[in-house]
Amino acid sequence: MRNDRDRLLDMVEMCDLLIAHASDPDVLATDPVVQAAAQRWIEVLGEAASHLSDQLRSAHPEIPWREIVGTRVILAHAYFHIDQDIIGDLVQRDIPALRRQLQQVLDNDQSD
Repeated sequence: MRNDRDRLLDMVEMCDLLIAHASDPDVLATDPVVQAAAQRWIEVLGEAASHLSDQLRSAHPEIPWREIVGTRVILAHAYFHIDQDIIGDLVQRDIPALRRQLQQVLDNDQSD
């Protein structure tokens, strides 16, 4: 059974993929494959966050869990109405900080 650590590792992996492949705004704006991949990786981030224990989320209120899950819901149900500028801003501004926060949780937490 997957535990919080597994899910946090999934989230870090999605952040790494976003940073490596979707952080160039020009590529993100013009490449539909990168757009689809970025959206999927953000969805996986939100899905993993939605399955974290309440205990872990409560222990780390500095991480915007609700917003992460909410973004996943919006992307999963928006279909063709996704503003790529919003995705680009998210990848540029929020994902690197989130990745650092998640790594800190992994480094400091011994709980499953």
